[in-house]
Amino acid sequence: MIDSYITEQPYFIEKVKRLVDNKKISHAYLIETRNYQNADSLVLSFAKYLYCSSHSSNSNFCVNCNLCSLIDQDANGDFFRIFPEGSVIKKKQILDLKEKMMTKSLTEDSNRVYIIYSADKLNKEAANALLKFLEEPENQVIAVLVTDNRYKVIDTIRSRCQIFSLINKNMEISISDFERICKIIQCLEEKKVNAIAYLPIILNNEYYTKNQWMEILIEMQYIYEQALRKLENVSFLENIESILKTILDNNTEYSLLHKLEIIHNQMKNLEYNLNVNLMLDSFIIKFCDIDD
Repeated sequence: MIDSYITEQPYFIEKVKRLVDNKKISHAYLIETRNYQNADSLVLSFAKYLYCSSHSSNSNFCVNCNLCSLIDQDANGDFFRIFPEGSVIKKKQILDLKEKMMTKSLTEDSNRVYIIYSADKLNKEAANALLKFLEEPENQVIAVLVTDNRYKVIDTIRSRCQIFSLINKNMEISISDFERICKIIQCLEEKKVNAIAYLPIILNNEYYTKNQWMEILIEMQYIYEQALRKLENVSFLENIESILKTILDNNTEYSLLHKLEIIHNQMKNLEYNLNVNLMLDSFIIKFCDIDD
């Protein structure tokens, strides 16, 4: 039952139930698990909730109903799951899915649901095939895409989904020198583009390798996500409220989302960029030159 997760994921459960109760179900969802340990069972319960009208706290017998039992056995023709084959999800898997979705539903007026696990592992051809499916959704077909980090999923797919981000209370800021990351963020937020000159002073002119900058960007992404959660009145990491206040004093929701996008893109660029100093200057200019 989906209600069994309400203690650990109150925001998610509350919002999902409100959408279903108000009959505002979207044709596509992206669930960011953030490595929440019970993510797989929660996602399956969520998909069942969209599919089976009895899968709620109002029915103690839903776990034994024929429709949900068939889902558990992978034998329900209205419910499909896709996993990576090896390290990727292939185009043929998406085309096979689309063909199955064209067949007649087993139950009249019922939703049809498919889950794509590790949606960030769609190869280019598979992503394009899925994108077309999302752009022209079949009636009463619901997509549930799952990833540990929403920014790993390509922009065009992500923009077509309603996004839910799960809470992982076990996640901690892993960087040893947390004060350093706070100083970097304060410099970027308060000095803006002038941070190009100030940041080396903040860092005592130390040279940071690509791997060290990758760690910093990962932690920055996490902190800015926490700021966005606080802005949206969602559960956030309260022991970093001081730096969150600095961020929120200098940003709107729009600029936070834009900065998260820039951080993510910079992490991808860092893998191929050999000149760390040029990379850093480019990042600062893009990060600080955002109009609300």
